[in-house]
Amino acid sequence: MPANKYVLIIQANQQDVGKAVHGLLYGQELHEAGFEVDILFDGMGTQWPQEFGRADHPFHALYKQVMRLGIIKGGCQACSGFFGVENEMQEAGVALAGSEKSGGHIPFAQYVADGFLPIVL
Repeated sequence: MPANKYVLIIQANQQDVGKAVHGLLYGQELHEAGFEVDILFDGMGTQWPQEFGRADHPFHALYKQVMRLGIIKGGCQACSGFFGVENEMQEAGVALAGSEKSGGHIPFAQYVADGFLPIVL
């Protein structure tokens, strides 16, 4: 049985703009095809909302379009703290997501238990 729910986890560092952008593109495509989609920023990927949020960034329009879809569900609370981008995440409109059980990291196991197929970029 094919999956109908996906969680895309963007962990791409700043040199991997292609991976980060494709996370947004894949999420948008899946959403528009009728699938349930959550996009989360994790690890070094927590730096992307601030980058994509800059009006002069080449993928700013795509980021804003995906934000309007409501499928960007958050960024890892623990990782955004580690990389010092908690405020920037929230200013970019991305909620901090974290499970107390996992030390403030995204609830990966819960997503899998809820039937989401993870895609990590």
